[in-house]
Amino acid sequence: MRVTIVYFSGTGNTAWVVRELAEQLRALGDEVTTRSCETFAPSQIDPAEWDTLGIAFPVHSSFAPPVMRDYLGQLPPGGKPLFAVTTAGYWAGDTAWYGAQPLTDAGYELFLCANVEMPNNFCIPRVDFLPVPPPERVERILELAGPRVARLAERIHRGAEHYEGTGLVGRVGGGFQRWGYAAFGSLLLARFYADESCTGCGWCVRHCPTRSWELRDGRARFRDRCIYCMRCYHFCPEEAIQAGEKTRETARYRRYGGPEGQPYAP
Repeated sequence: MRVTIVYFSGTGNTAWVVRELAEQLRALGDEVTTRSCETFAPSQIDPAEWDTLGIAFPVHSSFAPPVMRDYLGQLPPGGKPLFAVTTAGYWAGDTAWYGAQPLTDAGYELFLCANVEMPNNFCIPRVDFLPVPPPERVERILELAGPRVARLAERIHRGAEHYEGTGLVGRVGGGFQRWGYAAFGSLLLARFYADESCTGCGWCVRHCPTRSWELRDGRARFRDRCIYCMRCYHFCPEEAIQAGEKTRETARYRRYGGPEGQPYAP
């Protein structure tokens, strides 16, 4: 079976799952191609190259990230099997099912939707309910994620139907979270900025998926295009990206080192 997996990853969690999933599917005899939505245009994704399409993305308030939503809406229509995998540090609800809707509306046949728990990377003031885990906890989460991915690979290989988050709790919870984000997200989420420790290295400018940063007067300056993928915040070499004065308190607002222990960029 030929499988293409299209994905978006902010801090590397989803990229890690996609890599593990691809390795497991290859071990089962499948031919697997992976495509980051940041490096391949939708026009470069050819349905003739796959028998099954997979999509993978992190959970953003029970939505797919905006860049992934836009990307999926531009993929060619088709009637082939589809699976959707999300990553989240806590609760995913019906996000995999909901995020796949642009493709199911275009004729794809969703047979699997699932979530893989990965280390939480979203903890800034006003939405700091769950901390970023320390390195030893990250290691344990990845140890548990590996077998989980292997089980999903086996189901995908067989084309077995498997639906997570599509029951009453998942659908109601997901709908409530999407409503809450649409209504109050702009009030809760602080703007990022680069503090005085910024050296103007340009890492954030080069690697932001929405080009929300620019260099001006030797310092990174924030623009209003952010999707809160958290890449710049966690991987700035100087930890100069802040979401308010409180995030200088690194003991409480720990920076995530990524599943590989190094900055992620596609």
